[in-house]
Amino acid sequence: MPLFSTAELNAIKSDINNLVIDTSINTLIKYRQYTGTDYYEPKDQQYNKPYTDWSGVSALKGMITQKELRTISGIEAGDVKFVFMQSSVSNTLSVSDVIVESGVTYPIRKIMKDPLGVVYITFAESA
Repeated sequence: MPLFSTAELNAIKSDINNLVIDTSINTLIKYRQYTGTDYYEPKDQQYNKPYTDWSGVSALKGMITQKELRTISGIEAGDVKFVFMQSSVSNTLSVSDVIVESGVTYPIRKIMKDPLGVVYITFAESA
């Protein structure tokens, strides 16, 4: 027997989504997927960047807690945490990727999913 019914799980997802998109407490980030090294594009006659920009995503931004620092490997004091809906990102996240917020680039250190598969929790190096 599942822990939550489909209706209860949908209600939880809806509540979390409403928090993440609340413009009074969220931030808008741009997720940039790493695609490889700089390369020359003969058509444009220029070198293209190794990242592909994805559209803006609403996210909650916060600092790492002491408990997270003690229990999650690969993160450091001063790192930044971004929480956003898994459904808002259509591709697979990687620690080679970066998050851009208000012109500041945050390299991703660690990516986690919540147990219900609703949100991504990304830990990024502080700028």
